[in-house]
Amino acid sequence: MLIANRNDYLANSIWLKKIKNKQMKYKRIHFFLMITVQFIVGEVFSQNMNSPYSIYGIGDIDFRPYNRTSGMGGTGLALRSSYFLIDNNPAAIAGLSRSFYIVDAAFTGKVVQYKGSAINADNSNNKDFWIKRLAIAVKLNNHWASSIGFSQFSNVNYNFFGTRSIEGSAGEYLTYYEGDGGLNEYYWTNALSLGKHFSVGLKSSIIAGSINQTETIAAESLASPVSTKLQDYFGKPRFQTGAIYSTALSKKWDVSIGGRFSPQVKMTSERTLTVSEGGTPIIEDEFIKNDRFSLPNTYAAGIAIKHNNKTTFAVDYTYEDWSSLKIKQQGWQLISSNRLSAGIEFSRQARLMNQTVEKRFFQIGAFYNNSYLQVRNEPVKEFGFTAGMGGIIGKGLLYTLALEAGSRGTTQQKLIKENYVQLSFSFSFRDFLASKGRKYD
Repeated sequence: MLIANRNDYLANSIWLKKIKNKQMKYKRIHFFLMITVQFIVGEVFSQNMNSPYSIYGIGDIDFRPYNRTSGMGGTGLALRSSYFLIDNNPAAIAGLSRSFYIVDAAFTGKVVQYKGSAINADNSNNKDFWIKRLAIAVKLNNHWASSIGFSQFSNVNYNFFGTRSIEGSAGEYLTYYEGDGGLNEYYWTNALSLGKHFSVGLKSSIIAGSINQTETIAAESLASPVSTKLQDYFGKPRFQTGAIYSTALSKKWDVSIGGRFSPQVKMTSERTLTVSEGGTPIIEDEFIKNDRFSLPNTYAAGIAIKHNNKTTFAVDYTYEDWSSLKIKQQGWQLISSNRLSAGIEFSRQARLMNQTVEKRFFQIGAFYNNSYLQVRNEPVKEFGFTAGMGGIIGKGLLYTLALEAGSRGTTQQKLIKENYVQLSFSFSFRDFLASKGRKYD
């Protein structure tokens, strides 16, 4: 099971033998450090990290869709659009206009302020920027729509200094911990319209990437720093199904109901070890073992109500059954999570190319997430508020902007609380799908 536990690779006999052959005069020190050492990370006194909680499991799993629904708190399991690429639900792309393709890219920038006993003026804030997704979708005929793309699934980004105390020795060693990498989801989504009111979809994806953990030990008794890097390479298929039912309640009111399900996935990784001393490799990308991690059964449902096709009210709920996986280590465990979000959208419509399109829209929303992570018996909770807008520039360029302000974590039990502001923006290009020089209508 993939965990943030460095005893796993410090107690590696292969490393010990090669270090003994490399430098015999450090035999006793390396023996303590790599084999019989039982260490306690002391008080963290310097940090520079985007997310301290990404040290656990496969990192921070990002639940945000980064699309047209971002300004509504990511609420959109029952929503679909003929013009914008909404894919919170695999069935949603069936609502796209026939014979058009759309290319969509999303980006986000985030500023975080940290609070806690280990935080001071030197490490109290951070900022970062990511490419979150890239996708292309097309409605091939009246019934079938298809999309391919990739998105960031999880992110690992932390680094901090600490001290290591050695069993049998009164000395302490300055230790630097760093984590980076994460997993991406590469997907192919297909959706079918079954009549005027019902659509279904299947998202077939590969979740792949590497998670890297590095520990560097430095001390006056060591001729040069000793660095150990552990890498876990993942690659596993995952499937997600969805359905949306839409109908008119009256001349002015419409309702849509959506559902989504993802079955449990047992992920296997290949773990490799790299050891270097003073920049000189001693062990390089040496296979250690296969490790494992699991993604739980996930259930989600949403409802959306529209008035005059201009004002939309939407609510989503998601449940992830992490508790059944029984992933637990000293000081932390994964627990079942619940996420609730809601949003309102106001749309301004216009006629463009013989179609009624949303020329511009404005959104507000909120969400609450009781996450899957519990540290020192404290659940890591998150809530936030969002506001967004978007529209059409010219005939084929679309844009969305969303601002999110929120808070995650707690200062209880000497944990870290994150207060953040995040700006997301996406751009899409939409045009006719051409074949053999002929444009479809």
